[in-house]
Amino acid sequence: MKNICILLIICALIVSCKQKKQPKNAKIEFENTEFNIGKIKQGEVAECYFVVKNTGDGALVFNQIIPNCDCTSLTNTNIEISAGETDTLKFSLTTYDKDLGKFESDIRIITNTIPDWHILTITAEIE
Repeated sequence: MKNICILLIICALIVSCKQKKQPKNAKIEFENTEFNIGKIKQGEVAECYFVVKNTGDGALVFNQIIPNCDCTSLTNTNIEISAGETDTLKFSLTTYDKDLGKFESDIRIITNTIPDWHILTITAEIE
């Protein structure tokens, strides 16, 4: 009887010590976090591209994409990147009502990664 109790305790310990599956996590890697348009005439629209790779083992989800001004907008709607995959975030920048000179616009990206927020920057020289 004593041997059976010891055997049951050992089995319980073995079962409780088994590794639990770790949740799959996305990891984000940007090819660049700043896009310099260069010189652009006031009133023109420019396209901006940010290459994003998911280096994790879970899906990368873009929960929110928040430009700091209404002159910048996301032009593609893919908000999820599978593990190991690469995609491009495409933005358009409208300069109709922007002052001449140096311009900078930040875009806050909120994802399911740790840390969960990232900043992308678009710069230009408006003529």
